[in-house]
Amino acid sequence: MTGRREFLNLCSIGTASPVIAAVQAARPETVVIDPAPLFDISPYLYMQFMEPLGANDGSVEAAWDYRTDDWLMSFVDVVKDLAPDVIRFGGIFSSFNKWRESVGSVESRPWMYNYLWGGKETNRVGTHEFVNLCRRVGAEPLYCVNFLGDGRPGYRKAWDETDRTGDANEAADWVAYANDPDNSERKAHGFAAPYNIKLWQIGNETSYSKTAFGKDEAIRHTIEFARAMRARDRSIQLIGWGDWGTGPAGRELWATDMAKQACDQLD
Repeated sequence: MTGRREFLNLCSIGTASPVIAAVQAARPETVVIDPAPLFDISPYLYMQFMEPLGANDGSVEAAWDYRTDDWLMSFVDVVKDLAPDVIRFGGIFSSFNKWRESVGSVESRPWMYNYLWGGKETNRVGTHEFVNLCRRVGAEPLYCVNFLGDGRPGYRKAWDETDRTGDANEAADWVAYANDPDNSERKAHGFAAPYNIKLWQIGNETSYSKTAFGKDEAIRHTIEFARAMRARDRSIQLIGWGDWGTGPAGRELWATDMAKQACDQLD
């Protein structure tokens, strides 16, 4: 089976090939496609997504081979064939994910309840394991940070009386853990070299819930998070959320005001 990268390479053969020239000569009315791109294609176009889905998990726990304590090779091979340029980890899971629970020794990582999808997460796949997968398949890792639980009150005080939200300092600490060459916390876990994670998203689908942040509150906190995270690494690229949401005047697009007010902080 031809992989995507191999297919694109094949498609990039110029229009002066003998086969195409012969077709044009024999049938001048034939439509010939010129594969030369008119515009640069964003590397973020070919992206895959990974999120722990709890009791019916089909992406994280199911892809980990506990016999070899590594990713399933069949899974790695399939992802490599898909050839994503970026793999994004998080989704709504980021609303209650505490990144420190999935770093360090495996034995010290606590199990957690998946507050949205149900079931338990072992936290066996954390920052190190996810970055390892991305490097093996040639993709850039993209993490969604816990954006104060996206403003959803249920995560401030979950059913087990725990606060599952994460503030700007927690997100900034994660950036430092991943990218600071001198980060003592990462080094204490046995990883001297930084991971150099450059792509980060602040929250997830924040505008869709009527009980979560409103637009103005989301913009204010986005700027707060961005400044804190960039203070730890100026080279990171940040994504903010700005889709349709519900405001005092009804349905409104967040992107315009998000871009105007946070444009110097987001990429």
